[in-house]
Amino acid sequence: MSNYVVLTAGGIGSRMANEIPKQFINVNDKPVIVYTMEAFQSHPSIDGIVVSCLSGWDLILRAYAKEFGITKLKAIVPGGETGQQSIFNALTKLKEFALDDDMVIIHDGNRAYVSPDIISNAISVAESKGNAIACIHALR
Repeated sequence: MSNYVVLTAGGIGSRMANEIPKQFINVNDKPVIVYTMEAFQSHPSIDGIVVSCLSGWDLILRAYAKEFGITKLKAIVPGGETGQQSIFNALTKLKEFALDDDMVIIHDGNRAYVSPDIISNAISVAESKGNAIACIHALR
């Protein structure tokens, strides 16, 4: 069984009021989406990454993946009008190479600081229970 992650990165970040979508904004000389991809790239239980990307940014995302050594990137698909559509597009692509018993993790590409423990725990719970939702306490 393989574990794939779908990263949603199809939004324009309108609340940021910036010309650059928030997933492509640099933080310490690296785009947010790269930090997110690196979290899953470095996790030993993740076999592949599919990114649902904002239209027109796919070539930039592919260049970042190459620059930062994201070798688990299997595909980049167009983002949809909604987050649901973006996920659907990625799942449709996954059907081309994933097997029926493979696991799919869906994660917001702008949530860069997902820890290895959260990823491992989500996989473990999903394996034992059939599904899982990871969450953390909100800061007050």
